[in-house]
Amino acid sequence: MSNETIPEPSAESGPSDPVSPTATGDGTASAAPTDNALAASVAEEGQHRAKPKTKPKPITTSIEELLRFAYKSRARLLEFPKEDLKKLAITNEGIASQSTLVGSLAPTDPTLSTPFKLLQYVACQGVPLKRAEDGDLPRALSRLVDLAVAALGHSPVFRAWGNQLLDPRKDPQLTTEHLRDRARQISADELGLPPKQFKAAERERLVKNAIACYGLLRALQREWTMDQFIDASYDSVWKHEAPKAAGLERAASQVGASSDLDVLGIVGENYLARITRLERQVTQLEREAGAARNRETRLRDELSTVEERGQSAMARADAFSADVVRLQRELEAERDNRVVDKSHMTDDYETLRTRIIRRLGGEIDLLTDGLHALRNGAPNVAEEFLDRSLLALTREVEQLKGASGGSA
Repeated sequence: MSNETIPEPSAESGPSDPVSPTATGDGTASAAPTDNALAASVAEEGQHRAKPKTKPKPITTSIEELLRFAYKSRARLLEFPKEDLKKLAITNEGIASQSTLVGSLAPTDPTLSTPFKLLQYVACQGVPLKRAEDGDLPRALSRLVDLAVAALGHSPVFRAWGNQLLDPRKDPQLTTEHLRDRARQISADELGLPPKQFKAAERERLVKNAIACYGLLRALQREWTMDQFIDASYDSVWKHEAPKAAGLERAASQVGASSDLDVLGIVGENYLARITRLERQVTQLEREAGAARNRETRLRDELSTVEERGQSAMARADAFSADVVRLQRELEAERDNRVVDKSHMTDDYETLRTRIIRRLGGEIDLLTDGLHALRNGAPNVAEEFLDRSLLALTREVEQLKGASGGSA
């Protein structure tokens, strides 16, 4: 079982005795030995003496020991074999003691280096904690995240945001801009340190570690995407580190001299992927805009046709309205005429009825007299009455025919 090894300074080799010349009888120094075997032996002995001693690797058997080592180590990153982490026991009693241990060790880490190391180590394992709740490794990694969150809660930067650290959806939302401003305002008194122990360099380290811890925590909680993580890092840290008005040559020299090629590759790939997605979105939007323009043209044509039809329908409606008005006027006139005609026809009917009654009454009298004469043996008289009656009826019939226009 191995832990991060802190290299010790190389063992200082003692002063080497120069090869003393061998005196000869003539008082001259003899030459150094030239025998190959002897030279190899001397070189091997020198290498053996110069080999530095290495510190024995510490044995870590508990989360508490790993936690103490993380706080004690001055290395920026924590290295601990994943297989060894699986063997560390997670117990209820241990959880309580570990929280107490964090409370005692957190004041010794004013720049939040240890929470950063813990969260970076967990993220480096590449295990989605929410998707792998079972197993020794996820449980151990989740415990390290809990301890890192507890350590953050002891810092004045995060002290008022404990609920938001545990629940990313808790309002009010914590932003990296607020973290940057808060971390830059932290004083040595708030950390319980003398002013000489918390200078500008330590404050900047606190700013970077606070923002890095927050971003890593949100990524481990599956609350942030890589796009959000990179944007937050750029807005709160990276753009403040970039040289102002660097120019092409200086910018190229710094990028070319960077040793973090893997980080540059990740960030570059992320931005290129975003550009590709944006290009696809632009292409899709252009297609949709083209389709919208085509629909607009078609709808305009349809609207023009509908407007023409509407104007034609309005013209027909106006014509129909004029016809209705004309017909209404004609109907009113016809009604007035029918009233007059009815009055005249009533008068004519009464006149005709009176005349016909008078005529028929007179002819009935003649026919009655002729019938009486016929019964009394006076056929000549009866014939005269009949002739007179027939003549009168014939004239009346001709008058009626003339009054009706000869249609009868």
